[in-house]
Amino acid sequence: MNILRSLVVATTAWSLTASTFAAGDLWVSDFEKAKATAAKEGKDLLIDFTGSDWCGWCIKLRKEVFDLDAFKSAGPKKFVLVELDFPQDKSKLTKETQEQNAKLQTQFGIQGFPSIILADAQGRPYAKTGYQAGGPEKYLPHLDELRAVKGKRDEQWKKAEGAQGVEKAKFLAAGLKALDEELVAKHYSKVVAEITALDPKDETGVGAAIGFKADLATLQGELATVAGKDGPGAARKKADEFITSHAKLTANQKQVALLSLLRVYRPPQDNDTVLKLMGEVKALDATTEEGKQAAMIEERVKEMNAKAAAKPSEKPAPK
Repeated sequence: MNILRSLVVATTAWSLTASTFAAGDLWVSDFEKAKATAAKEGKDLLIDFTGSDWCGWCIKLRKEVFDLDAFKSAGPKKFVLVELDFPQDKSKLTKETQEQNAKLQTQFGIQGFPSIILADAQGRPYAKTGYQAGGPEKYLPHLDELRAVKGKRDEQWKKAEGAQGVEKAKFLAAGLKALDEELVAKHYSKVVAEITALDPKDETGVGAAIGFKADLATLQGELATVAGKDGPGAARKKADEFITSHAKLTANQKQVALLSLLRVYRPPQDNDTVLKLMGEVKALDATTEEGKQAAMIEERVKEMNAKAAAKPSEKPAPK
């Protein structure tokens, strides 16, 4: 009888343990394995960039949506759920996971938490969202609306499969137009390259619009690296080379490229450099949003310089 009781207890314990692991298995942290699973099961990726032990809105989203049975039941039917955590307590994650998460944060351009990325099985994002009030009853339809964007993309791309030349390029471009241009610029470079090759005269307009944004995204990533290695002057040279090599840039596109340098300049040591840069941006076209932004920054830097000049210099105390 004691043996039977022991077996019952052991079986119950293992059953509970299995249930616990099943619940935990709803979310995975290995991005490459998640993509493989999504491809195998015909699902998309729902990627949760979270701060599990410090981000109030992240914790709220999990408690109000992700931890509830309605989401646990419906969510995994359409998505492989991926948690990319950035906790204060780093002991929760392996070194490999921390490195992977940091790389993906940069790759997806994540600046705030929580950030929810919806992506296809190849890891190409098609929508971005965050916290939404209303529980699973509101959140699940919200996700369906976002998935419809991918449906529009794929509908056009399906048509492209039976087309050639410029006609194929137009279908591919129509698919991209269903998406946010910033996502396209950063994550659809192969599709953009294919369109450009099929449409050398740029009848689709992709080369001028998305092509520039894709190149700009690359430039912006390079500027910080160059500045960190060789200083802000090297970054400015990189930006100038970018503008020179893109002979068909509009004045506004040149402004956008130049303003990217603000990422590498630091006050107060670079104030004079920034003033000169803002003058160049305004000279290109003072009426654009970027021209007006340059004028505003110019005034703020001048105020900063004036305050610094008016501040009495500190003299060493007499001995």
